[in-house]
Amino acid sequence: MPLKTYSDEYIEKTKLASGCFSMFILMVAITFVPLLFTNNNIIDHEILLPALYATEFIILIPLYHLFFRKRPGLGKGTFNVKMFFLLLTIILLLQFITPWLMGIQKTEEWVISQVSLGNYFFWLNNIALIFIVPVYEEIVFRGCLFNTFKYWFNENIYISAILVSILFSILHTQYSDIRTLFILFLISMVLVFARVKSNGILMPVVLHMMMNMIVIGVQFSFNTV
Repeated sequence: MPLKTYSDEYIEKTKLASGCFSMFILMVAITFVPLLFTNNNIIDHEILLPALYATEFIILIPLYHLFFRKRPGLGKGTFNVKMFFLLLTIILLLQFITPWLMGIQKTEEWVISQVSLGNYFFWLNNIALIFIVPVYEEIVFRGCLFNTFKYWFNENIYISAILVSILFSILHTQYSDIRTLFILFLISMVLVFARVKSNGILMPVVLHMMMNMIVIGVQFSFNTV
């Protein structure tokens, strides 16, 4: 029986998809390292999350610049100001109106804990959430993982968007209310839309940053009144 042969193009695309998926696996592995310390006081230390964010950034960003930034859809793309503000408005409506429509009356404990940190740790943690986390999360989810799913599902952007958004929501294990995870799913779908329309990750990154900054600012205001 003759061996099945594959074209050079097929082999190259498969390698590229595998490389993209490895970025997702690496991020997940780093993210769940703290579980190794569940019996150690370090898990409760306020420096843990900023250190985790910094570690992910330091590892993932150089890999992105070395291997991924010139791949289709993984560069800066275009930036349409009108589209940006339209999508930001939709995201903010999802963040602040959808919880009310779904009957969510209690703020997630994790959110409260982040805005209730001591002065030094508050700024360290939340600056990371605004300026560091969105960069590598967009590279991994709306960039690498989206490209991987598009390859696996024959360029079907709808299936790819749904799968990316499901993984994005369920991997936010700090949230306990399934309705919050559903809102995250919808927000991810908006970010995927930004990624597709701009053909790059700059717009999703800036949208993610603005969303985190506004949400943190609002939560901090409410918790300090």
